[in-house]
Amino acid sequence: MKKRMMLKMAAGAAMLALIMTSCGKKDDNTPSVQQYLPLTVVDNEIGQVVDSFVFKNNIIQSVYTDNAGNGNWRYYYNFVYGTDGRCKKVEYVNTQNNKVEYTDSVAYNNDKITMTSWSIDNPSKSTYEYAMKNNLAVLMGSKDSIIREGRKYVNYTEYTLTGGNLTTMNIVSGTSNLDGSGKSSYTYTYNYFYDNKPNGFQYAFEKNPFLYFYMVTYDEFLEVPRGAGNFTKRTFTANSNGNTSSNTFEAINTYNAETGFLQTQKLTDGDGAAWDFKYNFRKAD
Repeated sequence: MKKRMMLKMAAGAAMLALIMTSCGKKDDNTPSVQQYLPLTVVDNEIGQVVDSFVFKNNIIQSVYTDNAGNGNWRYYYNFVYGTDGRCKKVEYVNTQNNKVEYTDSVAYNNDKITMTSWSIDNPSKSTYEYAMKNNLAVLMGSKDSIIREGRKYVNYTEYTLTGGNLTTMNIVSGTSNLDGSGKSSYTYTYNYFYDNKPNGFQYAFEKNPFLYFYMVTYDEFLEVPRGAGNFTKRTFTANSNGNTSSNTFEAINTYNAETGFLQTQKLTDGDGAAWDFKYNFRKAD
């Protein structure tokens, strides 16, 4: 289910790191990622395209998503750019009536990105702030406690990146009375493991790293590799008020012989698949 649908039922979602590292040709047998752009993502379980990309001059203009199954799309994301060439606004458009249902605007300030979001159903605005380093998100929110209605709250997500890949994400949230009593806390820890094959999505987003961040981590509608390589495994550990649980998903990958890029990926824990997708690319203009 796309996150925009989920937002109607529950507020908020876990953020992942922005990862945008360009990658050149490794040897004569490995094509440069700069030659290709994503075309479609296909859900293998239903045999249907679930994401379709539109580019102009190799710059992404829109992504169609939520296929109605009859050759039509229910929604698409429209990307609006400023004079500096960076994305300044994303519009989530209902194709049935061509109305913008959600708007996300973004402001850049050196090592900080501020995103402001609102919808036609709820015009009150929500603001999210991200600390950045070399175009990578290192912290979402603040580690400082805030006081509200007689209680202290802390809520942040911290990212660890190694070699152009997101390796660890920690989501921390907690609350207590002002005297320290009545504590409640949870920590979600994700660890990611990668192959050494090139991520075919890099060129599509390297001119606007925010778009990768937005699609893959903020709105979470696009399940693609989140680094210089491709997933081989993902582990998850939850600690809620001292109670722990964990899970491990292994990736079954195939690669395109011509491009070297990820062709199919099934992420499964043995009991079920988190996703099972095929990725199609085309040569850049």
